[in-house]
Amino acid sequence: MSSDWYAGARAILNREGDPIHLSRRSDADEWNWADEYDHYRNLLAALIRIGVPDAALMARLEWAQAECIGLRLGPADLDRNAKVVAALRALGLPPHVAFSAGWPTRRPPP
Repeated sequence: MSSDWYAGARAILNREGDPIHLSRRSDADEWNWADEYDHYRNLLAALIRIGVPDAALMARLEWAQAECIGLRLGPADLDRNAKVVAALRALGLPPHVAFSAGWPTRRPPP
């Protein structure tokens, strides 16, 4: 996943969409957290590829922050998520990436 889209999306999520403020810590070493949001980036890429609306992308970011990270959402979070979605959309369509072998690729037999 070394494409420009994925690198750009990583930068957006790390700097503009960083809900736990890793990039703002004075002792932050980007080497240790640069991939912190890659799972969400890859999920958002897949959703953008299939054409989901912005509201669905924002809902996924809100879900990640509330359910996965455990944060309470406030107006500033919603505003930040809207900016993140707009910035991801500005990157254009992400290139197709195959899911890893760990992901189910077909339905299990009945």
